[in-house]
Order: sequence, then C-alpha cells, then structure tokens
Amino acid sequence: MRWVLPILAIMLLISACRGSDQAVTQEQVESVDQRAVEQEQPKAESGDQQQRRSTEEAEGVRQADQAVAETTEQGEQPARESEQQESSQPDPQETQQQSEAVSDGPFHPDAVEMSELIYWGPADGFFGRYVPIPGYGQGLLDQLLTSDSPAIDKYIIDLAAFPSPYWEQALEYLKARFGESLRSVYDFPEIFDFHPDDSATPAYLRFKQALFAGQFEDMAEMMDPDAAIAIDAREIQWGGVRVDGIPPLEFPTQVLPDEAAQWINDTDVVVGVEIDGDARAYPIRIIAWHEMVNDTIGGVPVSLAYCTLCGSPILFDGRIGSEVYRFGTSGLLYRSNKLMYDRNTRTLWNQFSGKPAWGPLVGKDIRLKVLPVVVTTWGDWHSRNPDTTLLSINTGFVRDYGPGVAYRDYFNSPLTWFNVPVSDDRLAQKDNVYAVRVGEALTAYPIALLAERAFAQDEVGGLSIVVVATANGEGGRSYESGDVQFHSADPASDTLIDSDGAVWTIREDSLLGPDGEVLRRVGGHNAYWFAITNQVDNGQLWEG
Repeated sequence: MRWVLPILAIMLLISACRGSDQAVTQEQVESVDQRAVEQEQPKAESGDQQQRRSTEEAEGVRQADQAVAETTEQGEQPARESEQQESSQPDPQETQQQSEAVSDGPFHPDAVEMSELIYWGPADGFFGRYVPIPGYGQGLLDQLLTSDSPAIDKYIIDLAAFPSPYWEQALEYLKARFGESLRSVYDFPEIFDFHPDDSATPAYLRFKQALFAGQFEDMAEMMDPDAAIAIDAREIQWGGVRVDGIPPLEFPTQVLPDEAAQWINDTDVVVGVEIDGDARAYPIRIIAWHEMVNDTIGGVPVSLAYCTLCGSPILFDGRIGSEVYRFGTSGLLYRSNKLMYDRNTRTLWNQFSGKPAWGPLVGKDIRLKVLPVVVTTWGDWHSRNPDTTLLSINTGFVRDYGPGVAYRDYFNSPLTWFNVPVSDDRLAQKDNVYAVRVGEALTAYPIALLAERAFAQDEVGGLSIVVVATANGEGGRSYESGDVQFHSADPASDTLIDSDGAVWTIREDSLLGPDGEVLRRVGGHNAYWFAITNQVDNGQLWEG
C-alpha cells in the first residue's frame, strides 16, 4: 500500500492544476525553454559517453518543453478539461469485451486497434503519463511486447519516444531485446530497421494520431490517418516541443548596422539575403531560437525555415499560384529534419524538400521555390552590402541571444540527436555542405573543399553553374555560368577570371561580366551531409 499516498498526492496535484484559472506567463515558458537548451560545454569524453550525454541532453530538452507545453495548455483551455477528462476514461464493460477479443489467436498489432492503448487526454496534462494503466491497456501492451510479429517495432518506437504511461516499459523492452542499458529509443538504431513486409498501415496511423492527441490535439489534427501522406509515417517523431513551441518570428523588426553595433560582432555568423536590392542579415544566434521567420523581402513574401538539427537555413518563396503560404513549426521531425506546417491548410511540409508531406496539399504537385541565401560572417556581409539591415535582437521574446548559446553542444558535436537511417561515409554525418538546387536535382559541395578550391564549375539538373566560396569559408554562392569557362576565383576581392582572362564581379544577385553580361544567381543553402542523404533520393556529391 506504499504506493497509495504518492498516487493520491499526484491526483491532488492534478486537481490543483485544473482548479487554477491562471495561465503560465510568457516569462515562465521562456525560462523553461531557455534552461532546457542552454547546456555547459562538455569535457573530453569517449565516443560512447558523448553519445549517451547527447541523448540525455535531447531527452532533457524534450521533457522540459513537454512540461511547458502541457502547463501552458492547462492555463489556456480550462473550460474544456472536464469534458476531455471524462472522455479519456475507458468504459469497464467495453474494456473487458475488448480484452477478450484481443486475446483470441496470434497477436498482430495491425489487426487490432492499438489506439485503444490511449486512455488519457490533454486534460490530464503532464501527469497523464503517471495515471495508473487500466487492465485492458496493460494486457494489450503485454501482448505487443511479447509478440514476434515484425509489425511491433513501429509501435514500440512511438511508445518509447513519446511521453506516455507506457514509456518506461517500452524502454525496458528495448534494453532486454538488445542487451544494452541505454536511456533513449534513439540509442537503439536497430529498432528503426523496419522489416520489408511492414508498413504504416491505417491501424498504425490511427494509433499514432491517438497517441499524440493524448498530449497535443492541434499537433494530432495534422496527422489525419485519412489524409494523403508522402513520407513514411513510421519515421515521424516528436521533436520535444508543442506546435510553435519554438516560436516563429513574424515580420520582425530590422535595424540599421549602427543601431546593432553594441551587440553584433564581425565574427557572428549570419544568413544573408538580397532580393531586388533589399539586403538583410539574419544572425544565426537569434534565428536558432526561432527556426522560422515569416517576412517580406524586396516585395516577395518569404519564409526563412532554419532546421537547426540539420544545419539548413532555407529561404522559400511563399507564393504558389495565387496562394501565399506562411509557415509555423509543427513540433514533429522526419529523419531529424523539421516538419513545418502552413497556416492556410495546416498541411505538414518537409522543410528540406519544400514539398507537402502529410495533409490536404499532398498530391497537388506543388513545391516551394528555393531562393538564394549565403551563410557568412556579419563583417563579410556588411562590407559587401553597406546598405543592409539586420534582424533586431529585440524580438519580443526572452532568450539568451549570446553568440554560440543556442544548441551549443549539438553544433559542437559530431553526433545527431534523432534517428537518421541513411549513412554515406564519403563525408561525416554533420560535415557542412553547400546544396545547389535546380528543379528536382541537387548537388552538395563540401564547404571545406569548396573553400580550398575557391570555386567549382559544374552542371546541376542540366544547368551549367559555377559555385564560389565565401572569403571566410563559411558558405558559398551559386550562379548560372552559361557557356563561360572560368579559370580562377578570388572570393576576397569578389572576382572570377574566365578562360579568356576577363574579370567577372561577384554580386549578390548575379555575376557581372566585363561587357555588362549578367549571369543570374541560383538557389542554394548550407546543410549537414546527413540531411542530403536522408532527405533527397537523387542527391549528388561534388568531390572536386
């Protein structure tokens, strides 16, 4: 009976939380977010120790943001909690009948409604994962964990990756099955090697939506099991935050360089953008906390979608036909790449491909246009673009925007936090590349090699191009090359020399020839190598 008092204490605390009519403050939310991400620089460790520590950090971030999300939801939606609480409780008679049905014959999870495992709801808040498991739920879980069906792995992954009352049992199952005592499902990459006969069945999609709906109804609404889906739902995982829990910046204030002189450093890395003469810089130290900027540059509605986990700041033109799409952060990941969502239809989009991934727009043959950006230092960008503006540090959010604070340990580690099934050892997983896109074609240029060679002349998707390194070796710029053959480049002086000895000037929007010839800029951006191999089917690697 020793467990009775703790359970009663938990239930009283749940009741107290529900009785409060005060939402948490912005400062409380941001304080938890900030503590979750800010970690001390690790000391020298072995590979195994570093892997475990990175996994623990990821779990800590996820748990902290989970607590913030659920506490916020309790404050914002008190009127709905009673109804949700009642609907989340299983009917005893129905439970007994279902239990008897499940017990008949060999167990196959896709042949039963595994969504019946979910007996809690958003009204239970953070403590939903501690509400005692009913007999039917435990019986269903026991059959799952003892089944030899190849279909069980996708269910076990979700139960071990998403906070729920079953999390601990799912993790203990993994430890016993693989003979290792690790702390996260992502420490067991073998579980993600799905059997070739397995798939994301309709029953599984219903289960996945129900699991996420137990915490985040708005997130689950974007996981409609009846909607079209273009990616493998088994590989969609929770990123540790609620919908827009990493808050996008909406048309943020831009300031002149003199106004930012007290806080910006010449060595700060920025994403530089220029459209129709409108030059802007977005410091990584700021946008790493937000991962999405909806803006208008040079009259063009754009979204700067920055996936910190895959190192890819991608600028999308928000216009498709007569529609203009603005985006938020879903809180979901696919192969360690963020899934964003549009606010028009709430379709999930793949941030790396710019294509709809799950929802009403899948199958509509649409894709966002990738616009050119350059990753460089503020000093380099400002010297090349003296009339530029700069994203203001006064974003309206309380964050530590100091250099190198956000995701410090992740950026400094060779390890990933989430599962990335494809590995190509021509480069390390988190080597930086410059990705050039022409239609469906993509070629990755290792930034270190590009900096060493200064430029690369190539063909991507049938288009002749030239890629020029930045003077500081942080990124690159890509341009059409037409029938011009280039002989050498000097990024420091913004010049290219063609085979006839003519000097071409490197500009943000184009290359300018000696007789006024113009070769236009081509879309490209930085990324980690694993993002190329895991998000693109036909990506190419330039090897010099």
